[in-house]
Amino acid sequence: MVDVGGTVRLQHTVRDAAGEPADPATATLQVRLPDGTVAEPPVTLPTDGSGLLVHDFVATVPGRHVVTWSTTVPATAYADVVNAVDSEWSAIVGLAEVKRHLNIPATDTTDDEELRGFILSASAVVEDVVGVVARRTVTETASGGSRHIILERPPVLEVAEVLADGQAVDAGDYTWSPSGLLARRSGSWPSGLRNVEIMYVAGKTVVPHNIVDATLELIRINWRPQAGGNYSSFDGGRGDDFGNAGLEASLQGNLRLGFFVPNTVIQRLQPDQRGPVVL
Repeated sequence: MVDVGGTVRLQHTVRDAAGEPADPATATLQVRLPDGTVAEPPVTLPTDGSGLLVHDFVATVPGRHVVTWSTTVPATAYADVVNAVDSEWSAIVGLAEVKRHLNIPATDTTDDEELRGFILSASAVVEDVVGVVARRTVTETASGGSRHIILERPPVLEVAEVLADGQAVDAGDYTWSPSGLLARRSGSWPSGLRNVEIMYVAGKTVVPHNIVDATLELIRINWRPQAGGNYSSFDGGRGDDFGNAGLEASLQGNLRLGFFVPNTVIQRLQPDQRGPVVL
């Protein structure tokens, strides 16, 4: 994972038919950007017999980047994916507080990048339960034909702009609620399929502690197998390490089936769980 504006090192070791490193005669690197355009950065050929091709790529846009290496003599091809994260970084909690929750020393940066991925993943899962938490600008389209439109990403902090059939709607001609209900004052929105575009700010100005705690706990439960052992919350009360002898000890390191979001997290989120919007 790389942040927009950051540098990620792309590399590929060229090997011959016998599987040994080999310096190629030619090498090409292509990076397909999220919008479908293709960049072809210059590549410096190795001359030390290592077969190692390296390029430091600067991510300028968020999204999925497809990286493709190709060489001749020997002929090889290799593809990979790099995900660039938006600079807004829509995470509920930060790396420092996650490391404190996991009892990882601040000076230990070994797993920082992997942890940042877990933070974004857990944040998305929590927001699916309680709505948008990390403040961000959302643009969505809705179909007109009625007086009310239900916005998809509440809670709403501000409606910045509304376009109906491509024309700006005066702010005095509609009302909105934090729960995501957008209402036209003067009758109905014009009929059409996805013909109303709304740009609004969603999120929470203050994140309740139960949501922070639930996010941290979700990260902890799903991170701990990375440290060795399953650490399942369904271990029958025998402790995270399954004991120290016999069959229980032999189970350490084996992943058992369970829920990604256990009840201990869901119960923390219940006070803020999204409810239905009533028209």
